[in-house]
Amino acid sequence: MATMPEEHGEKTLKAGSPPKPTDAASTLSPIRLNIIVVGLWLCLFVSALDTTIVTTALIKISSDFGSLNESAWLIVTYLLTYNSFLLITSKLSDVWGIKTVILTCAFIFLVFSMACGGAQTMNQLIVFRAFQGIGGSGMYSLTFVAIMKLITPEKLGFYSGIISSVFVIANLLGPILGGVIADDTTWRWIFFLNGPIIAVAFSALCLAMPGLADGKSHKERFKNFDILGGILSIVWPIPLLFALQEGGSRWEWNSSIIIGTLTGGCVGFIVFIFYETWVTYRTAKDPVLNITFFRKPSMALLLLGMFFLGFAFYIAIIELPQRFQAVNGTSASRAGILLLALTLLSPVGAMTAGFLMQKYIAAEYLIIIANVFIVVGIGLVSSLPATHPFPDATFGYEIILGIGLGLSSPPYYFLLGTSIDREDIAIGTGALNMLRTLGGTIGVAICSALLHNNLHTELPTFLSPAETKALDESIASLVILSPDKRIRVGKIYGQSYNKQFQVMIAFAGANLLTSLALLWVRKREGIFNKMPEMEGDLARTKDVEGGAERVATSEPKLREEEEKNGEKSEAIRPSATDGDKQNSQGNTGSTKEVKI
Repeated sequence: MATMPEEHGEKTLKAGSPPKPTDAASTLSPIRLNIIVVGLWLCLFVSALDTTIVTTALIKISSDFGSLNESAWLIVTYLLTYNSFLLITSKLSDVWGIKTVILTCAFIFLVFSMACGGAQTMNQLIVFRAFQGIGGSGMYSLTFVAIMKLITPEKLGFYSGIISSVFVIANLLGPILGGVIADDTTWRWIFFLNGPIIAVAFSALCLAMPGLADGKSHKERFKNFDILGGILSIVWPIPLLFALQEGGSRWEWNSSIIIGTLTGGCVGFIVFIFYETWVTYRTAKDPVLNITFFRKPSMALLLLGMFFLGFAFYIAIIELPQRFQAVNGTSASRAGILLLALTLLSPVGAMTAGFLMQKYIAAEYLIIIANVFIVVGIGLVSSLPATHPFPDATFGYEIILGIGLGLSSPPYYFLLGTSIDREDIAIGTGALNMLRTLGGTIGVAICSALLHNNLHTELPTFLSPAETKALDESIASLVILSPDKRIRVGKIYGQSYNKQFQVMIAFAGANLLTSLALLWVRKREGIFNKMPEMEGDLARTKDVEGGAERVATSEPKLREEEEKNGEKSEAIRPSATDGDKQNSQGNTGSTKEVKI
């Protein structure tokens, strides 16, 4: 690998550098570790749950306030702040510590969940949902950062699988719980429900999670913090996501509002990238987004793969229940039940991935296998008949897609430990999470545009303007139509949803190609099938294949000395000279195989 000199403040990226835990973290007892994992799981659960639980109750909530036309904002505002704060909360954990930041985010989420439950107007509820998204964003992102920094490599795959199962469980329970609560009690309990869950999670993390032990003050840690970069990371996604969510739905794509916000988001993104490039290479500050990520092919491909994965994940969870209601005439609760084949198989796939990565298969191969399942599953779903009866084959298609989605997520976080420097684990995890959500947002926007374009073209041919407008606002408006019109509308919806999933095949296929490229690149970089090591100061990785443990080191003198003396049992780190440091930064390919 070519040497990258450190000139003008340039920061280099060292392959194979794993996350290093604090002293307290390295001595965690099994009971204490499990308590922390429970707290993290609950934080991530309520964060993910609040992206889906509102969906089936939107009509009930907005109707109570007489603001049905503003119902989409309850999801959009949460998603906007949720995605915008993923990077900034990850970086703040480097300044104040994971424990402090995740507890603060949990407190914010708790306070504004209670505020949402007590909201008296639609505008109040929309604003409170935005602040709730800030807390949810931090809990989402920092859960993965904590797992990477607190879990030993031998257990990382297993616990990554457990944590990743949160998403499918939340997506399973969210629509069902939202519908049941709104129908049988009051929608306010959708938000009040977060109270006891957050209280348990807060207590567990407050008592069990270790804090920073590096002896630095908060002022010292904040000195090199990239404040302007943090602000830009929050600002640029907001207009972009607004345009993607509302374009083709509330406003036409060629409207001044959508064009303006879309342009503003793109310009903001360019400014953010240029500024972070300047911070990375020309200042001593720690950038919010380390641009060196994109100079390392394996990390760049991880980010791209997670971006494409977001398309399949969010589209499957959001669009399939809507298809069941619009095409097959089911209720919201029934649609959630019909989705069980996918949502139940996904956590099984996630835990299977965690188990397989430890002993039986390389994570790089697992990503490829997962993407094959996803491509096949989406392709089969796109071929469903556009008629009213619910086809039994749907369950089989959901199983294939669910297994693929479950297998796909854990390997990305697992490979992160050998793709970037250990001090960049927090921001790297935040970048993965942000791109996954961004990919899902773009996917939903594309599907929404396809749906509305098809409806606006076909429905006016046999429906009145009032009926067409009602269907634009809610699928539930199908009940006002005659049986014949309902069947025709269902067929149009069915054709539209098939077209949406056909388009998603292209993104799933792109992810499959990305995973193949990732395999090739990691083999070329010499980090294929490597397990991150947390012990010691050496940047080491362990090869889990064939029962041999290989310690990769960037100390050329150590290599020469061991070869000369014939030592094979143990690597002892010498004092690093200036020349060694330069080689360590620029040449990560020097390895010494040691049989343990």
